[in-house]
Parts: sequence; C-alpha cells; structure tokens
Amino acid sequence: MYLMRILGTLLCFFPVLSVLAEHQRSVWLMVLLGMNAFIWPTVAWYRARQSPVPLVTEQQNLLLDAGAGGFWIAMMAVNPLPSVVIATILLADRLSAGGLPLMRKAAVLMLAVFLVSWLTQGMAVDLIVSPRTLFATLPLIAIYMIALSVLTDSIARRLRIKSRELERIAMMDPLLDIANRRLLEKRIDHELNKLRQSCRESALMFIDIDNFKEVNDRFGHKVGDALLATVSQILHLATRPTDTPARLGGDEFVILLPNTTLDEAHIVATRILDAAAVMKDVAQEAVHCTLSIGIACATRDMDSVTDWLQAADNALYQAKREGKNRIFAH
Repeated sequence: MYLMRILGTLLCFFPVLSVLAEHQRSVWLMVLLGMNAFIWPTVAWYRARQSPVPLVTEQQNLLLDAGAGGFWIAMMAVNPLPSVVIATILLADRLSAGGLPLMRKAAVLMLAVFLVSWLTQGMAVDLIVSPRTLFATLPLIAIYMIALSVLTDSIARRLRIKSRELERIAMMDPLLDIANRRLLEKRIDHELNKLRQSCRESALMFIDIDNFKEVNDRFGHKVGDALLATVSQILHLATRPTDTPARLGGDEFVILLPNTTLDEAHIVATRILDAAAVMKDVAQEAVHCTLSIGIACATRDMDSVTDWLQAADNALYQAKREGKNRIFAH
C-alpha cells in the first residue's frame, strides 16, 4: 500500500495542480496539495505500522484517501477528466482492498466531503479540460493502471503459491512427512480408474507396527512418535517416486504401488521388513521393531477405494494371525 499510495498521490498531484493553477487558486491550497502528495503516504504508513491492528488502521487510511479525493474534486470545480479518473481509481482501489463494504464507505465519505467543500466554494463548475490538464492526467491513467495490474498479478501469484502450499499441507500427515488418508484415497481412486482402462497390475500394501501399544506404554508417546517417524523414513527409502506411502491412522501405513506385480510388491515389502529388523534404538531407547504387511493387487470387480483397502487389510490380518513380523500377499 505504501508504494501504491506514493505512486497514486504523485500522479494525481500533476492534474490537480494544473487545474488549480488555471483557476489561480491560493498558494496555501497548492501547499496542501503537496503535503497530500508527498507527506501523507509516509504518515499513513507510520500510522499503520504503529497500530495494534494495522489492517483496521490501513482501511481508515483508505477512507481518508477517498475523502481527500472528494475535496480535490471540489477544488477543481468538478473538472471532468481528472475528477472522473481520480474518483474511479480511488473507488476501484477500495473495492480491491476491502470489497464492496469498504468501497461503499469510501463513496459515501468522498461524496460527503465533496459536497461540503463544493458548497463552501460556491458550487463552481468548470467543464473545460485544457490541453495541459489533459496531458497531466494521461500518466495517471496509463501508469497507475499498469502498476495496479502488476500488483494484482503479483498478489494472484502469491495466492496461488499459498493455495498450493495449503493444499499440500492438507494432504500430508501433521506428524510425519508422509501422505495422509485423504491424499491416499484420492490417488487410489485415480489408480483404479486407470486400471479399468488398461491391462496392468497395481498393488496396495497395508503395514502395521507389531506391538506398537506396548512401545507407547513402556517408553512413552515421545518414543512412539519417533518410531512412527522412523518407519515413515523407511517407507520413503524403500519406494519409488511414483509410489505413495501414507499413514492411514495410528500405527497403520499404506503404500500404493502403481504398475507393480504381486511379486514386485513382495520384494518391496521384504526390503521394508529387513530395514525395520536392523533398527536397534529409537530416540535413545532400545526398541525392537517388527512389521506385519499385507499386499493385495487390484481386481476388476473392485468398485471403490474401500474395496481395495479392505482386501489389503484382510491380507494384513492374515499376516497378523500367522504370527506377525511377516508378509502375506494375495
């Protein structure tokens, strides 16, 4: 706002000064115009910076800008070209900064200040735009509009970046650097749609940390969280960039393995089991970690994400029933 206000008041200074000079207005009025153009932007910036609620103070500054615009329109005897351009720019700025509520307040204040100032000046009207005023107004139209467009584009790009960042955060587990259930189900659904259109295999791996509750009860949640983070790292290292390791909830993990046969998925699961087996300590505590893994390939009769997850969960249950620390694939 500071740079845009400086640019706006500077560009408005010249057409207003042109009209005031043509009407041979007093020197004090021209001094006031200079203060509005060159001092007010810094005062407004300082007010906002020192305020406990900068946004509210800046909206007050924007309203003061609108009131000043109404005053200068009256001082120019409603000279049409600079008056219309200044009023349009001020109201458009208020709309982009605070929506319709701020623009309505600005319009009311601008009109009120204009009427009071205009009435005290004898309701003077000058509808003739001199060549000098015309050329003094053209930079305001061209330069400010371009600057406003550049600013709008910059804000839009930042918003797109923030939106993508927030979307990524919403799709990641808050504790681990791994996908959450929402992202996993979205990708499983996408993979099922692709499988219906092609003759290839894809696998889903369901992983559970054996006796995780005992780790939490014995060593505390800090060690339990560290164990989850370590398993998450193992899954990242054991998978390809095209795979999706995710935390389903608690100590349950799932890996989507696109374009992967059951045998290939079994090899990945074996790497994961071997990596967990060599883990000796977690968060400086001697923790022995084993995993149970169930693997299921998609079939054409699977209509939903739930069907595939249930098949992998059934395979995991079978691995648990056969004694844990093993892989069951079907």
